[in-house]
Amino acid sequence: MKKLVWLLGLGALLVGLSFILQQPQTVNAETMVAIPVEDSSFVTAGKGVTPTKATQLQPTGPVYGLSAWKIQATVPLISDRGPKPWERASAAYSIGPDTWLVDGQVLVVPQGKVVTTPINFQSRIFSGENYVAGIVDNDGPVALWGSPDYNQQVGTVKPGSVWTITHYYAGNDGSVWFDLGDNQWIPAFYFNNNLFYEFDTRFTYPGATYPQTTQTNVIAKLQHSFVVTVHGDDAKQAWESSDYMYATMSLNPNSQWLCYSVNYYGNEVVSGPWYQLGPKTWLPASYDSLD
Repeated sequence: MKKLVWLLGLGALLVGLSFILQQPQTVNAETMVAIPVEDSSFVTAGKGVTPTKATQLQPTGPVYGLSAWKIQATVPLISDRGPKPWERASAAYSIGPDTWLVDGQVLVVPQGKVVTTPINFQSRIFSGENYVAGIVDNDGPVALWGSPDYNQQVGTVKPGSVWTITHYYAGNDGSVWFDLGDNQWIPAFYFNNNLFYEFDTRFTYPGATYPQTTQTNVIAKLQHSFVVTVHGDDAKQAWESSDYMYATMSLNPNSQWLCYSVNYYGNEVVSGPWYQLGPKTWLPASYDSLD
């Protein structure tokens, strides 16, 4: 009788242990953050609607470039065709009630972790690499730090200088930091809101030839203009636009010009940056200094 009771007790224990092991286990998934690459718009599919297709999305209120938004949910989309990033989107990120951002608008990075590549980027099929660069937009030099905090200053950068971003960091406090190379970190709010970029995201339009699409921006209108000084002993040629197609005026050596707009084509022959000094007056960076 005692043996029977012992066996029954052992059986109950094993059943209970099996029940515990079969229960869903809590997993602490990484918190992801969406960082808009330029001033743009939130999108919505309507009140209470979770989008499944890019065609459902419509712009709503403005969202500022380089702000940070905690992602609450991610849904896949069937892409459409069109110039706007939400028209070609393959994923939408919920960041509030009926409020979404899409994969072509943002850099998606884990919160509290340094990464080299946003998770929404796709390896490019053709020539060139994904890149993201920013321009320092401030009324004076900006400090660089040895890590994404303010513990140790390691240098400064000049207003109007353009830098390719090598690492990304989104802090738990809502801050965004960019590494300009060799652990030289800058808080994102010292960059112009509109980054320069060319990166690929997934493209799920039915029957599409390629499974990805390219997002591009080459223009930054500055909040803080800066002075460009033409260097060298000879006059330098200015151009009608940010290429070498049509020459306009010549700029005297040591002359100074106020720049209020910059174009940068990171993967192109005319990569620049190019400085706009007036209407139809553009100067390639090789002709100037920022002194």
